[in-house]
Amino acid sequence: MSAEHDEGTSPAALMAWQAEVGALTSGSALQDALLSPKDAQARIQSLPIEDLHRAIRVIGLEDSAEILALASGDQVRGMLDAEIWVKDQLDLERVDPWLTALMRGGPEAMTDRLMALDDAVINWVVRRSIQVIAIEDPDSFDPPDTEYVVTPDNQMCVVFPDPGPRDLPVKVFLDVLMRTAPEYCYNLMVFSSAALDSVLQEDAYRWRSGRMADRGYVDYYDALPVYTAPRPDEITAARQALPRTEGPVGYWMRPVVAPDQRLTAAIERMDPEAQDLFHQGLAYVLNMALSADRVDPWDEAATEGVFQRIRAGLALGLDALAGPEADPKLDAERLAGDTPTFVFRTGYGRMQATARPVTRLVGRGDLRGPGGPTDGVDIEPLRSWAEALGGRHPMDPEGAPLGNPEALALAGGMAQAIAALAEVAPQATLDEDGLPTHGLGARALTHFTATLIGADPDQPLPLDRLAEAHRALFTDGQISDEIRDLAARWWAGRSTDAPASRANAEALDMLLDAAAEEMGGLDPEELEPRFLRLWIC
Repeated sequence: MSAEHDEGTSPAALMAWQAEVGALTSGSALQDALLSPKDAQARIQSLPIEDLHRAIRVIGLEDSAEILALASGDQVRGMLDAEIWVKDQLDLERVDPWLTALMRGGPEAMTDRLMALDDAVINWVVRRSIQVIAIEDPDSFDPPDTEYVVTPDNQMCVVFPDPGPRDLPVKVFLDVLMRTAPEYCYNLMVFSSAALDSVLQEDAYRWRSGRMADRGYVDYYDALPVYTAPRPDEITAARQALPRTEGPVGYWMRPVVAPDQRLTAAIERMDPEAQDLFHQGLAYVLNMALSADRVDPWDEAATEGVFQRIRAGLALGLDALAGPEADPKLDAERLAGDTPTFVFRTGYGRMQATARPVTRLVGRGDLRGPGGPTDGVDIEPLRSWAEALGGRHPMDPEGAPLGNPEALALAGGMAQAIAALAEVAPQATLDEDGLPTHGLGARALTHFTATLIGADPDQPLPLDRLAEAHRALFTDGQISDEIRDLAARWWAGRSTDAPASRANAEALDMLLDAAAEEMGGLDPEELEPRFLRLWIC
């Protein structure tokens, strides 16, 4: 080994090179940094799996064949652990492009990398790619009407029934094995044909789960507490230092904290040791959240969604723990004194509390409609807010987490308005599937309008009184202040909250404004009941 090679692969040189590679964001620059050194193989194999995986994603798998040929079997296996699984199931469509990229790196290199995989994965891929027919009498054997090859000993016919992107890599793999390890190849083809997919996937998943745990990925059930708000008796435990994680985490942490300037300023104000501990704790929070949401490692869009949620939770947690006024020094002390897990759970608990009026109604089924658990909210923007707040994670209608006090206040007002509307709306009539036939707004408006004209408020508006109801509600297409006052008194009579409740007032205004927009300009003598979404006729 040359002195130059010794110097290039020394621990200090490798660490400097790894940091340089981690900072690159251009695919061409990354490719050049990985392949141009004379000792490229040693350097590539020195990279942590996550760093190499990130580089290949940036470069593109189709352009990474030479890099994969230089990577170690353990690195390739680690990347496939993250890439070829959908939840707990192996996915052939995710396997195929990796087999093609490995094949482009050369038959022997591909075979070496595949042989580093678990036996269960190898057997599963081969089983899903070939069929094996035992030849009892070579002279009378009638071959199938599809592509096949007969083994050199004339004992087996290997059929390739499903031509596709996986077909050629598997043929190349078996051809190399037949030349270099024929006994293993025979056993692989025979035993893979006899194995059960479920057994192979179960074995493969067990081994994969162990390796992912070693890399810091948290078990699903262990990760669920990350989305529970801390109780007073949990605070002490949450303040305990988390175990350090191995490997560089800096480059993929930056997008987590950068958008919130207060959070960024606080982290930058920490001393180096506290900052290092915070980043390692943050890695643990991220892994917990990814696992709790069952996000597959290859799903970049879902991963970014978790990053946004973590950012929002940390920002809200810092606001709650350190107060609304930003002070980088005090904020840094607060972050150093509490684990990122505790800070995030505190902030996420605020999101949950804001959405609770809606999630409680969703849990009871009070917002149900034909289209889903919140489809019974038939007034915009309450409908979009009900869907956004009533899902697994509270967010705004644009899909952004509630990441600051202003967003919380807006969401809280909408949640209370939805709850207010649900309280005053009469009980729904159910269809044969047990779903409400009309939404909350339609039920509430019909009840009020029937009250105005002296009809039975618990029944649909009679068709022969539609014009009368329209004239009672609208004047020149608008709802007068007098009618709005009557509506406020009607609402107060059905609500347990104070008549002046802001949520009641906002929900009522939205209901009346929606009615005016939908029906105010219609001719009362030519109303078509089928088009009156907010009236039950």
